[in-house]
Amino acid sequence: MRYLLDSDIVIYHLNGVVQAINLLDQLAGDGMAMSAVTYMEVLQGPGSRTAEQQERLSVLLNLVPVLPMTEAEALRCADIRLALAAEGKRVRSRALDLIVAATALEHNLTMVTNNVSDYADIPGLLVLQMPVM
Repeated sequence: MRYLLDSDIVIYHLNGVVQAINLLDQLAGDGMAMSAVTYMEVLQGPGSRTAEQQERLSVLLNLVPVLPMTEAEALRCADIRLALAAEGKRVRSRALDLIVAATALEHNLTMVTNNVSDYADIPGLLVLQMPVM
């Protein structure tokens, strides 16, 4: 497994955004996962799903494991939060993003996102941005 999918990428995929579909097709051979936080955010979603979106989610969940949050990830996330807070950077408003980042770091995965700015200041995190929509 090489990539961790951010919530935005999964949601774009469910909504049929061609760039997201193509990107996941390209990355599938190297292995992908999503964090439990991403899974929660996707399930929460904007409301009801179409049958097509539900089918895409079912197919994706069969291919992409959901990684639970472990004690190691909690410790990593706490370290990230402390370091960013010491630099005067915001941590509370992006608590979920920091948990996802900690998951990527603990599993040595590259974060796949369209929201690069959410992760730009996290030391050691590799980020792959989805091609422009």
